[in-house]
Amino acid sequence: MTMRVIARTVVYDRGLKKILLIKNKDAEFWCAPGGGWEYENENILECAKREVYEETGMTVQMQRLLYVQEFHVAPQEISFETFWLAFPEQGQLLNEFHTDLDPSGRVEVARWFSREEVQSLQVFPKRLRDTFWDSIDLLMGNEDPFIGVR
Repeated sequence: MTMRVIARTVVYDRGLKKILLIKNKDAEFWCAPGGGWEYENENILECAKREVYEETGMTVQMQRLLYVQEFHVAPQEISFETFWLAFPEQGQLLNEFHTDLDPSGRVEVARWFSREEVQSLQVFPKRLRDTFWDSIDLLMGNEDPFIGVR
């Protein structure tokens, strides 16, 4: 059995009230930027930041852990995905059709979406259409006393 740890980041622009999602080449769905943790070279937060930069060209301020999810890719392949909340660094502009900075990258496009816009998309995970938006004010306002990013 193989196991992989993935760090995904839900980048939320507080001014626009939008989240940043990516779509891979030949994919039919949108998802939060993310990828495999290179644990020999970085901690999990560094991985989350690196993946956002590689896939969107943006730098972010990590805020908090949102949740962890187990995902069975195949009977003998399991991924544990960590989902983090982050805000874009001041003055960052998104080039939607950037060149993926990862030499083996698969990202075709990155775009900002409002709550209303994301409703008509096929999004992974589905909670980015509802639960995230229902909780964002609470998530931004309360510091988790157990899990810090600093």
